[in-house]
Amino acid sequence: MRPAWRLGCLCLLYLLYLFLGAILFSAIEHPIERKMLEELRAGRKDFLAKHSHQGVKGQALDSYVAEVVSSSRRGVTLADENVPNWSIGQSFFFSATVITTIGYGQQTPLSPLGKMFCMVYASLGIPLTLLLLSAMVDRLMAPLSSLLSYMNSRLGHLYSPFRIRCMHLCLVGGLVVTVFLALPASILDSLEPTWSWFDSFYYCFISLTTVGLGDFIPGDEHGQSGRSWYKSFTAVYLVVGVMSMMLLMRVFHSVPELDYSAWFREDEDQDPERQRLQETGSLGPLYSGTPTFTQQNIDQAPKVVEQRRVVRARSRRDSCDDEDGKTEENNRLH
Repeated sequence: MRPAWRLGCLCLLYLLYLFLGAILFSAIEHPIERKMLEELRAGRKDFLAKHSHQGVKGQALDSYVAEVVSSSRRGVTLADENVPNWSIGQSFFFSATVITTIGYGQQTPLSPLGKMFCMVYASLGIPLTLLLLSAMVDRLMAPLSSLLSYMNSRLGHLYSPFRIRCMHLCLVGGLVVTVFLALPASILDSLEPTWSWFDSFYYCFISLTTVGLGDFIPGDEHGQSGRSWYKSFTAVYLVVGVMSMMLLMRVFHSVPELDYSAWFREDEDQDPERQRLQETGSLGPLYSGTPTFTQQNIDQAPKVVEQRRVVRARSRRDSCDDEDGKTEENNRLH
């Protein structure tokens, strides 16, 4: 199977995982939400009946307000009781915020079973999200590298490589800010009645950086229509937007001059463990795959004294001449 097909299958698997989470979260939490809404209605009815003819005492009012606020913090409120908080669209949005680690916190599981499923769902979904985003970023780095090569070929005679890389980074950063922050902020500004453009831009930035403060949530205003579809499209935007931020970080770290992590790395030459593993007489460390022959290693290698041995080879003719000479000498002595 080709890599493009594998990536497509991974995207399809990710969407199916989100839909599975939405269905299961809705099936688990929606009945409990209905029960809590009924309790809130009964509590409001009792409060009004008890204090309709008499004045409301401060202690009773504080107790009722605390109960309403506690339910509201868990995502259950009577403000828009006709729109369930754990519908399929809302649950799809919640699933996306869980596995992308945004986690707004305005909507949380209500039951022990829902909390247990949320932990299992996040344990499997977060690695799946990282795998998908890493694969997509690797695929998108290819055209960005081609763009950098084109800029080097056109501007290499005018600017240094570092300046060209900075221009490339600014170009990618401007594209990400425009497409995934400014443009969505304008759309949210037109859809949310109480948000300003700056509030919308702030929401996009806080969400795509996975901070997820939860002070602004799209689709939670009273009387908004199509909330399920609105939440679903917002969930897709969050996943793609987080990927764009990862892509921008990858381009930033690809600039060698901006990699300040080297300042905090321990010098390899002063590492005692590396020196202990250095074998006397070898030109490279033992734990490296292939020895690296540098001038420093060669200089540190022990000197070997060369000893030459001269061996004189005799030809057969010389041997015969010697034997004839010895024979002639013997004859003379005799």
